[in-house]
This record gives sequence, structure tokens and C-alpha cells, in this order.
Amino acid sequence: MNTPILSPDAVDAMRKEMEVNVFGMASMIQGFAPILAKNGGGAIVNMLSVVSWFTPPFNATYAASKHAALAVSDAARIELRKQGTQVIGVYAGFIDTEMAAAASGPKTAPAQVAARTLEGVESGLNHVLADERARKIYDAVRRDPEQLERTQQDVWDQRKR
Repeated sequence: MNTPILSPDAVDAMRKEMEVNVFGMASMIQGFAPILAKNGGGAIVNMLSVVSWFTPPFNATYAASKHAALAVSDAARIELRKQGTQVIGVYAGFIDTEMAAAASGPKTAPAQVAARTLEGVESGLNHVLADERARKIYDAVRRDPEQLERTQQDVWDQRKR
């Protein structure tokens, strides 16, 4: 998960992350779409990430998989809308789980992510910003993507080697 693109193991890491985050998601959608169609529709919820929108260099392979997962979610939303199936992308910063245990900074409670996700399903949203970090990054990406890239460059350049 914390693999820069030039790391010796980057290609292997990206393959594993793509397998789970992209091919696993696509398989799940393909498996459930016909069942949901037979039942008049429903909802598919995909856990994406704020790194679906930009690429932090420290975890570039993971971000690439989440970029691709966003594309799969968006395409599935278009394909499944007519059958009454809602496809929702959920975006958060660090969620207080084992996966983010080593991450520094604020973490969002899983219960908050779940509550916001359910609100999104009930409201018919396509995208759920589950925490404050998601809202801030969503705004930053749209307001000034080049500034966000410069910030990432600064963080990368100042890292401890």
C-alpha cells in the first residue's frame, strides 16, 4: 500500500492492488448486477478513497488502483442506471481500521463512514464524501489541481531518505 512507483516491488504491488481494488470490484459488480436487475434494482457501494482523485507519490500503486476503481464505478453507474441500480463511490481519508493503523493524522470512525454511506444511498447520491478530509481534497482537486500536485512534490522532496 505504501509503494512509490519507482520502488523495486512497485509492479508486483500494483498487480496485487489492481487484483483486489479493480478486478475484484468489477467481478463483484458483474456478479450482483443480474440479481439486482431481477429484483428491480438496488445499490452497489464501492469503497474508493481520496487518492482516487490525485496521486500521492508515497503510495502511487495504491492510488493507481483507486483511480482505476473510480473509472469502473463510474462506468457501472452509467450501465446500471436503467435497471434501477444505484452505484455509489465512497471517499474518505484515513479510516480507523487496521489498514490505516500506521498512518499519522486524524482518522475517521468506521461508524461515521457507514452512516454517511447509508445517507448517500437513501439520498440517491453518486458520490459520498465520508469525512472532512474527503471534502477538503475534493475541493482542492477541483479548485487548483496544480497546487495539489505542487504540495505533493514538496512533501516528496522533503521526505527523510
